[in-house]
Amino acid sequence: MVLVPVGHDLGVFHDGVGGRVHQVRAGAVVHDLDADRYATWLAAHSSPVVDEDLVALGLLADIDDRVTFASGHRLLPLALGLGNTPDEPWVFSAGLLYQPLVGMTGPLYDLWQWAHLSPDLWSACREAAAVAVQAGATDAEQTDPAEVLAGALATVPHLLAARVACFDVRIEGLP
Repeated sequence: MVLVPVGHDLGVFHDGVGGRVHQVRAGAVVHDLDADRYATWLAAHSSPVVDEDLVALGLLADIDDRVTFASGHRLLPLALGLGNTPDEPWVFSAGLLYQPLVGMTGPLYDLWQWAHLSPDLWSACREAAAVAVQAGATDAEQTDPAEVLAGALATVPHLLAARVACFDVRIEGLP
């Protein structure tokens, strides 16, 4: 079982009387995590973690069945797209203004930028593959949705660790 973190870190919430929790949003639900549980969720962004309580909350998800995972989750960008540079036109960066935090391939950059507009990651991979075919690409890594998804899931851990992306739950009610 390979678990990845799900949810958008909203930061610390202070209750005004000395209490504090770390809030993580998954879909429309905001989860209040104590410091230990938050540290575990945070660690999952860069190393393997198993925590059944976080799994039960939907804040850790198994990606062993790629299509099932991708059909139930979205990939959200959390930083600015910075594009590429004349020195390395094959590397596209994301980060803060004039401060790249992570580099990625062009196809992954496109998926990272546009996947949040799809109801789920699997739909986004199918759409990205269709666009690649229309653009004349012939490489299966770009034209086969399963290969697009495999490539994304292999590289997304770097985006999660750099905190330039997060997984969220699927938007229900969209086609």
